[in-house]
Amino acid sequence: MRITVLGSGTSKPDGRRNSSGYFVEAGGVRILMDCGAGSLHALARYEVPWEDLTHVLISHYHVDHVGELASLFQALKHGASKPRSAPLALIGPTGLNRVIEGLKQAFGEKLFILEFPLDVSIAAPGEALTLDNNTLLRVAKTPHTDESVAYRIESGGRVLCYTGDTSWSDDLLEFFQKADLLISECSFEKSQERGKHLSIVEAARMAARAGVKRLVVTHFYFEVDEASLAVELRKEFAGDIAVAEDGLVLQLD
Repeated sequence: MRITVLGSGTSKPDGRRNSSGYFVEAGGVRILMDCGAGSLHALARYEVPWEDLTHVLISHYHVDHVGELASLFQALKHGASKPRSAPLALIGPTGLNRVIEGLKQAFGEKLFILEFPLDVSIAAPGEALTLDNNTLLRVAKTPHTDESVAYRIESGGRVLCYTGDTSWSDDLLEFFQKADLLISECSFEKSQERGKHLSIVEAARMAARAGVKRLVVTHFYFEVDEASLAVELRKEFAGDIAVAEDGLVLQLD
């Protein structure tokens, strides 16, 4: 399993960090997890096989996670080097059809008139979806928005978990249990009263209590000093730690 960070930032403009986006290569699947601003051109910048995309996973509908979805379909229609006939699966939580209809209203019906099949599926918490013969997708609810979800990808004996956006949840500890890699949002330096995101301490503590092997923190609203951030994470989490940056490649062998 190979993961390329396309965007490690948020909606806050940052010259070093695009909004959320991750490209996952696992067996026969090629997955785009979230599609925030900047992630589309990052597909080419970091030379991932975007034309072979098999699945798009959306965690929730805040603009920094879904803002370039229309541009992605425009690229698949008009920017590919060869005609496409293979189906594409678009998976997201409740509200996905509403988002698609909104894009049609904004950009025209032709955006979704495609030369390849588009399979649209709702990712219901507690559900397990088979992506291919060797890859399973599990879904859990996160306390962020009414529809927001986290994803767990199991492929070839390896497990990747992605928090999407979330605040603390004891239920997620079981969902992330023993993952080889947890990509966790880490929005704030300190815990926020009535917060809808994780702080540094909370992200590290969640990884520790879930018993994950490796933690990658991402989705920063603060200015990141990588060395200092790693020191703070180490106070709570004893496993491998990485601070996400755009272009970072993570390999699970």
